[in-house]
Amino acid sequence: VEELRKEIFSKADRKVLVAYFSYSGTTKNIVSTISEKAGADLFEITPKDGYSNVYMESNREIRKNERPALTDTVENMDKYDIVFVGYPVWWHATPAPINSFLESYDLTGKLIIPFCTSGESDIDETMQTFLNSCEGVAVYGERRISGISEIDGWFSELGLTGTDAETEVAPSESQSVEKNTETVEMPHENGKNLIAYFSVMETDGVDTVAGASCVAVNGEILGNNQYIAQIIQRETGGDLFSIETVQEYPTTHDPLLEFAYNEKAENARPELATHIENPDSYDVIFLGFPNWNADLPMPLYTFLEEYDFSGKTIIPFTAHGGSGFSRTIQTISELQPNATVISDGLSISRNSVSGAESDVVKWVSGFDLKTE
Repeated sequence: VEELRKEIFSKADRKVLVAYFSYSGTTKNIVSTISEKAGADLFEITPKDGYSNVYMESNREIRKNERPALTDTVENMDKYDIVFVGYPVWWHATPAPINSFLESYDLTGKLIIPFCTSGESDIDETMQTFLNSCEGVAVYGERRISGISEIDGWFSELGLTGTDAETEVAPSESQSVEKNTETVEMPHENGKNLIAYFSVMETDGVDTVAGASCVAVNGEILGNNQYIAQIIQRETGGDLFSIETVQEYPTTHDPLLEFAYNEKAENARPELATHIENPDSYDVIFLGFPNWNADLPMPLYTFLEEYDFSGKTIIPFTAHGGSGFSRTIQTISELQPNATVISDGLSISRNSVSGAESDVVKWVSGFDLKTE
């Protein structure tokens, strides 16, 4: 790869293409700057059928290794020496249209430079699926880009020279929440802490190493958010509370996806089977949940509408499939306008939960909430 890079970069007449797939527009917002700085042509990768339910359809495409048909092809691909390929991170992988694009051409002898936009997921999570479509191809310099201001530094590392970068920061594909830089005085001297969580454990292929929505701990299978909640409870001495519903949720992946999507579409408020005794006795509520459809699970709406947490502090945490918090922290603030909602919540990829204990402990220690 290094020899090819030097050869191509030494060419004064090298031809560059920036090909990209963008669903919500975030990736599209930065490609014009990359194209301008690289002196490149632009090509938008567009699936022929589009997406009517992107949450479920993209998941199916990736799990089944599908290759959706595209609307257009690049004219004279042979003339390009460098091809930038940009995309959002979906389900810790490249969106399937990217794989369709990569497999539509003979890219031998070209330098392929991947870049992604995402709220929290790094591009490393996508490289396995990216490289699956690049056998025998030189792939170099991959980078997650969270804003236009990062492009000059990236180009410098690549060995390309760009013009002065703008300072505008593009929003993420997953609408991740910026961290709160304000110092919040936490009530902890005499107050009580509650660790409330909602967790649905999928049973597809569950064994002693657990699966996507669960983790194995000392031979016991726990839901991801359940496991995080137990660590927080151990570290703070607070009370543990499981948010449970009267209805049962599917415990296999595809039916659960569909069920959750339909609940959101109906704006449902599932009835809760568990309720907090003496909610007024708590000053701080750690609130854990999975990210479903880039939103709170609907039982969290029921929970947050059932109680008045005015004057209390809510600290969110989530185990997610790649979308981080999305807009969930803003939603909590809207449902509890008189509570202090900490925006610097704990967001852990579901693939990292099993090794996240030290990260959880470090995060919790920053709040100084140990009770006797």
